[in-house]
Amino acid sequence: MDRPALHLAIAACLVLAGCSALGPDHTRDDRAESALADARDAVNATDTYRFDGDLRVVATADRRTERVAIDVNGSVDAAEHRMHSTAVRDGEAYESYVIDRTAYRQCGGPMGMDLWGVENVTADDWTTQTPAARQLALLESGSIYYNGTRTLDGREAVLLVGRPTTEALTKYQERRDRSLLSGPIVENATVRVWLDPKTSRPLRSAVRFEVSQGDNAASATVDVRFDDYDSGLSVDVPVIPSEKRSDLGCPG
Repeated sequence: MDRPALHLAIAACLVLAGCSALGPDHTRDDRAESALADARDAVNATDTYRFDGDLRVVATADRRTERVAIDVNGSVDAAEHRMHSTAVRDGEAYESYVIDRTAYRQCGGPMGMDLWGVENVTADDWTTQTPAARQLALLESGSIYYNGTRTLDGREAVLLVGRPTTEALTKYQERRDRSLLSGPIVENATVRVWLDPKTSRPLRSAVRFEVSQGDNAASATVDVRFDDYDSGLSVDVPVIPSEKRSDLGCPG
């Protein structure tokens, strides 16, 4: 197993999670389904919000254990079809932007240097590419339960708990529509989403799952928080010189 590839794959697919295939029907609580539908409607009706999250991976391969920690924060302006995020790993920050149907990603590593990878975004509905919508999408397959109200950071929140199918978690797609995990088996996945009981907007999501391939294994946790809904924020896009752009995406 290519450990760095596995780590980056998990980071890419979960922080801005979205699945490409839905699995078979499972137990789906009616009240949970209704709350999920309300949450989708609330996100679709929201113009702007901020998000921040952290992803932790513990991977064991070739009798070695590695740990990866990635912190992410960003903002969404759905009204203007703009999104910005910053991912920080080992003290280095990498930015990315989505402007309408074009994504700009700051490349890292010796091959990327100061380049920005430029790619097209394919989606019928732009909102489905945003973090809140993609986290909710994880609850659209597999089992889902309504777990009543909980206290989250001192405020009341409705908790939905889902167990998505292995297929839904495994078949994430990266920018070139290739399978991100391409082989490893995803198991024991649990998704929790806390909603504002008045507005139905997501307040936080938490995903836990394990990945295995032969004798190699990894466990991953990703937590994302959402706030500042409709606060009037704006996403400013930097001017990227043409010589710094790579129309084929980031190298590697």
